[in-house]
Amino acid sequence: MAPPTTLAIKTSAVSRLIKEESMYHKELVVEQKRLEKMEADTENCDEYAITQQKKVVEETKSVVPPVREKLKAAIEVLEFQLQSAPASEPAENKEKASKAIEDGKNVLANE
Repeated sequence: MAPPTTLAIKTSAVSRLIKEESMYHKELVVEQKRLEKMEADTENCDEYAITQQKKVVEETKSVVPPVREKLKAAIEVLEFQLQSAPASEPAENKEKASKAIEDGKNVLANE
C-alpha cells in the first residue's frame, strides 16, 4: 500500500479537529447539566463538589477556543495544499479535502 499523500494527511487532521471540537461541545453540555443537577440538589451535594464541578465546566469551556484556532489553521493549510496538489493526486483525495474544508468552515461558522 502506498503511503498517504500530504493532502490525505492534512485532510485527516481537519477531520480529526472537527470531531474533537464536536466532542468538547458535547462534553460541555453534559458537564453543565451535571452542575445544574448538583446545584438543584444542595441537600445531597456539598459546596466543595459543586465548586469542583464548576471548575470542570470552566476547564471544558477553556479548551474549545484553542481547538477552534487549530481547526482554522488546519483549514488554511489544507486549502493551500489542495490548491498546490499535483495533477497526479487522486480525485477522491481532492473531493475529501474539499468536503473537509467545507465541513470545517461550517463548524467555525457555528459558534
